[in-house]
Amino acid sequence: MSRPSAPRIAIVHDSLVTAGGAERVLAFMHEVFPDAPIYTSAYLSDHTFSEFQSAAILTLPGSWLVNSERRLKALFPLWVFGFARLNLRTFDVVLSSTTWGAKFVSHAPSVRHVSYCYAPTRLLWSPEAYNGMRAPIGPLTRLVELVRPRLQALDVRVMQRIARVATSCQNMATAIADQYGISARIIHPPIRMSDYSVGLDRGDFYLTVSRLIAHKRVDLAIEACRRLGRNLVVVGDGPDAARLRSIADGTVKFAGRVGDEALRQLYRTCRALIFPSKEDFGLAPLEAQASGSPVVAYGVGGVRETMIEGRTGVFFGSQDSEAIVEAILRLEHAEFDAGAIRESVRRFDVEYFKQELRDFVLG
Repeated sequence: MSRPSAPRIAIVHDSLVTAGGAERVLAFMHEVFPDAPIYTSAYLSDHTFSEFQSAAILTLPGSWLVNSERRLKALFPLWVFGFARLNLRTFDVVLSSTTWGAKFVSHAPSVRHVSYCYAPTRLLWSPEAYNGMRAPIGPLTRLVELVRPRLQALDVRVMQRIARVATSCQNMATAIADQYGISARIIHPPIRMSDYSVGLDRGDFYLTVSRLIAHKRVDLAIEACRRLGRNLVVVGDGPDAARLRSIADGTVKFAGRVGDEALRQLYRTCRALIFPSKEDFGLAPLEAQASGSPVVAYGVGGVRETMIEGRTGVFFGSQDSEAIVEAILRLEHAEFDAGAIRESVRRFDVEYFKQELRDFVLG
């Protein structure tokens, strides 16, 4: 008696032009389903993780126009239209990895669409995230303002036709329920614990790891460390890099994008990670804690599910440099057990994620 054939799976991801948290999760999805092709709007191999070089990447028409994240966002409507025309009728299961675009993928009625939705589309549902900052996609922001209710209604219809939805954490499950009326399964983004270790020697610097875009608020970490005279290493790159360099002084070192091993070395030797942004989940705090390093974090969003106040770091309650200064001083007067910090995040190891993702996609 012959075995039933394995289901044919396709993965659809918004874009592969950065090395952010969603792309890190996608890399782990690729480990779980290595034979599944990855469809995406555009792929810049030197801007994202090297793990994708072993994957079959298929991009949308027009992807050749993209040479940066900024350019990708300027062509936002093109990608939504492209995903909607991408009919993956030859597959049994489509897994979309999405915030804004891949969820629009079309398919035959016989194809089961399951989605790992990181968050409701920020520009539609949380425009206040950009208050006082440069709009993320230029003139399109004004157009969105004019037709936001219609776009929200379309977004809801698209999400409600998906067979099964998962997300990263409880605060995003709540947001998805509020905006879409959908119950989402929580599958926490993972880290590979074996990649990280506790350092024996600590340096005299604080660390921030982020894409350098305005709403990440790296400027607050720079200002706080400048006021305290503390050394800060900034890892990451992005369109806000020039502005951030202009407000920094000699206490700040911009490392740009660094390799995985260099980043792990920074994690295990820093005094603490400073995490000033409001994030849906946030992988950097997990990576720091897996290295035994405490975290100074803005106490909203996903960090409430991954950190323990007083045991693995400290929270600050308002998104301003004064609050970060006060939190750093509290951290410097506290004692932390590096081994206990590491053990606190073992439940986020990748092996748990892999099993939960298989159950979600194939169950």
